[in-house]
Amino acid sequence: MKKGIIFGALIFSASMCLDLVSCGNSGVTNDTLVIGMECGYQPFNWTTRTSSNYTLPISGTTGEYADGYDVQVAKRLGEILDRPVEIHRIVWDNLITSLQNDQINMILAGMSYTDERAAQINFSNPYLTSDLAFLVRKDYVPAGNSASNPLSYEDLLELFSGHNLICQSAVVGDDYIQTYFTDVDSTIIHSNPVATYPLAAMQVAQGTAFAMPAELPVVEAMINLDSDNLAVLYVEQDFIAEDDLTGLSVNVGIKKGNEELLNDINSALAQFSNSDRGELMGEAAIRSANA
Repeated sequence: MKKGIIFGALIFSASMCLDLVSCGNSGVTNDTLVIGMECGYQPFNWTTRTSSNYTLPISGTTGEYADGYDVQVAKRLGEILDRPVEIHRIVWDNLITSLQNDQINMILAGMSYTDERAAQINFSNPYLTSDLAFLVRKDYVPAGNSASNPLSYEDLLELFSGHNLICQSAVVGDDYIQTYFTDVDSTIIHSNPVATYPLAAMQVAQGTAFAMPAELPVVEAMINLDSDNLAVLYVEQDFIAEDDLTGLSVNVGIKKGNEELLNDINSALAQFSNSDRGELMGEAAIRSANA
């Protein structure tokens, strides 16, 4: 092997270690739930230095813990299946690759089913289903808007006309901007996506972006970044095509061929109710206010 090839391989190996925080975890088995998540996607998952009954340590770190809705689901799955749980912090774009390379055996990171992702990995049944909402400045919320009185799609297009929308990169909300807004009204601007929801939310708070689409629990959590100025814009859901509604559910990602673990996860998910899931998410959203 040529030196140049060896050197390149070493660089690639080192970069994978940085992304995973800890090396030496390839070849995982189903005896442990080895879970990848960003640890930076409130209220689904985030990093904290405070250990509590809600947290799990982040593998390969000292004094860093993961909290959030995903972590509570992970803990519940571990209890039901009677297996230890490991949390690995992995950047979003490397989650699927890490699963395929057996560095983890599950993605539990607020990830939604898409045809593109399903071509690469398998998905469990949803572990949370939500509505689409928008984060906006309080000044832009029409009078009377609420969960029981959502804005129609026609009124939403009128509100957004001439303004820019922003979202985190590589999430369905960013796809929705293009499909349901900029492709329909050329005056609506699709701003370049940013790395995280908090970064997008701060642009909305500062007025450099008009609105940010996301699942309702995410929008509710982002309000905590600037509760004096930010609010939820509730919208009707009937404009979203049936094929796109899967983007408002989140699923566990499992490597193709690992049918044993996929079946175990689906069996475990069936053992806690929608009301339990809603309660866990509500509690996580409250804790994320202080994260």
